[in-house]
Amino acid sequence: MDAGEKAAVALSNMQQQAGAVYKGYLGFTKTIAEHGPLDVKTQELILIACAMMSQCEMCISLHVQNGAAAGLTKEEIVQGAMLAISMGGSPKMMYMRNVFEEVADLFD
Repeated sequence: MDAGEKAAVALSNMQQQAGAVYKGYLGFTKTIAEHGPLDVKTQELILIACAMMSQCEMCISLHVQNGAAAGLTKEEIVQGAMLAISMGGSPKMMYMRNVFEEVADLFD
């Protein structure tokens, strides 16, 4: 099971176990995404960097996929992830493996 599939299982479990909380969370994140001037591509680029900083493999996978779907190029995705390394140092660099795997699946 890849990171995206693991995330889908985790989110499904959240919906089953804490439906109202999960629904509220989704509403909150949707409101944030719709509030303000940033387009979806820019938001996903920021979320890729945040996922790297959080060291969340599932988040990296999902936001790389979402970013590609929103029109980010392979180069933009890699640079966004590398900007997180510039702030987080070598521990963040270890998570580039996840970025490289996802972009290889999506672009190569």
